[in-house]
Amino acid sequence: MKKQFLFFILCLFTFTALASDENKKEVDALVNEAKDFQASVNLIQQLDCAMKARDLATKYEYDEGKAKAQFWIADALLYIGLFKESFRSIESLQATKYYHKDAQMQGETHGMKGKCYMYLGLTHQAIQEFQLQLAAAKKLEDEKQKKLSVFAYGNLSTIFNRTDKLDSLMKYNQLQLETLKGLNEKENALLFIGVYDDMGSFYTKKLDFPKAAYYLKESLKLVEKYKVPVYYNTMTYLGNLEQEKENYKEGLVFFEKSLANKKAVGNREAIRSSYRFLADYYAYYKLGDAKAQEYEFAFSRLNDSLEKENRQVMDMVLARILNSKEKEAAKKVSQSSRISMIVLVLFILSSVFFTWRVRQNRKIIVQKEEALQETEVINRELVEQIGENKFNNLIDLAKSNNPEFLTLFTELYPQFIQELKTYDPNLRSTELEFCAMAFLNFSTKNISEYTYVTVRAVQVRKNRLRKKFDIPSDADFNTWMRELGEKSVR
Repeated sequence: MKKQFLFFILCLFTFTALASDENKKEVDALVNEAKDFQASVNLIQQLDCAMKARDLATKYEYDEGKAKAQFWIADALLYIGLFKESFRSIESLQATKYYHKDAQMQGETHGMKGKCYMYLGLTHQAIQEFQLQLAAAKKLEDEKQKKLSVFAYGNLSTIFNRTDKLDSLMKYNQLQLETLKGLNEKENALLFIGVYDDMGSFYTKKLDFPKAAYYLKESLKLVEKYKVPVYYNTMTYLGNLEQEKENYKEGLVFFEKSLANKKAVGNREAIRSSYRFLADYYAYYKLGDAKAQEYEFAFSRLNDSLEKENRQVMDMVLARILNSKEKEAAKKVSQSSRISMIVLVLFILSSVFFTWRVRQNRKIIVQKEEALQETEVINRELVEQIGENKFNNLIDLAKSNNPEFLTLFTELYPQFIQELKTYDPNLRSTELEFCAMAFLNFSTKNISEYTYVTVRAVQVRKNRLRKKFDIPSDADFNTWMRELGEKSVR
């Protein structure tokens, strides 16, 4: 009899263990699906799979599955642009036991959190998170440590590039290169390509063309050697290099190849950016009005389509978040209801039971209204944040001599640009950019530094523009531009 009882207990534990393994496999499969959707930039499907995985992991009390699901939820929300919701998912992730014992997860989470801060313009907090990502990498084994370190160095390079701190940028670019040496080239081809692209872009900005060409050619060799399908960044940087060398037609060849690759991989956001750039490029360098108009039309059509899709995606995501909150509330209410029903059956009259049910339903309605109000507040805060960031982005673009500077300036101050063109409709983009910097009250030294020319060259250009706009010699150039801007507003 004892043997039979022990056998029964053993079978029971075996069945429980098998059921637990099946539950974990179900969660892991959904997590892997979310990861695959992230690779193909299908954010809605990524979010759906990750949310299902999180709900099942919570139900099965599977801590590792819950942590990984929360990671992919936060990742999807980050790239959709819902930063506050992404932060909440990161906080839930950091509350799991798995997070505290897994250095890889810690490092990747710090990197994601740093990107949230970076996109919100909180530079100091972003740098702190990227430094924590680097510290987490040091806890890992050799190859994993190096890969995560490269990502951390890359994030730090990005933030210092955005803040125009070239010495720090160079430092972390070099650290990326040194760390890469210990990794297998074939298995980590994308990492190598990304670092070489960063180095090529850096030296292009420094006008060190031989070094820029060297790193970008190294990147191109890896693309061809390992048949890497996504290489439009490399083509863009090669185009930038030829543009800086004033080989405008040669640069155009690379920009066109970049666009072709974006179309091949289906990155519509990147395609839109190329259309905008090529329309301006053809017009600015007078390489063909017909092509400029063709790309301008293509940009407008795709831009309208993407704007509409982005609004729909945002609505869909917010609906899913709200639905998830309602399910959590309903689950809590359901648990409470079951307990209350037992208590009511035993101790309370049926009339009290129905009264209680009415109150619970009211609570659910209030919770739904609060969730909706919270979402509306988040949306308003995000809109305000975007508005505040545009001017900061404009200054960053000017400081990095980015060709997108004039595009954003024209968006923010269209009347000023129109007023300038009343003096001379044929003003070149370089002249408009110079006047825009003066309008923003950049000093001669600042303009010299940001455009990589001498102070003397800036002064010569100011004198030419004084003659063109008939600016009195005793009038301050920057003040005259500001007053022209105020006049255009009036």
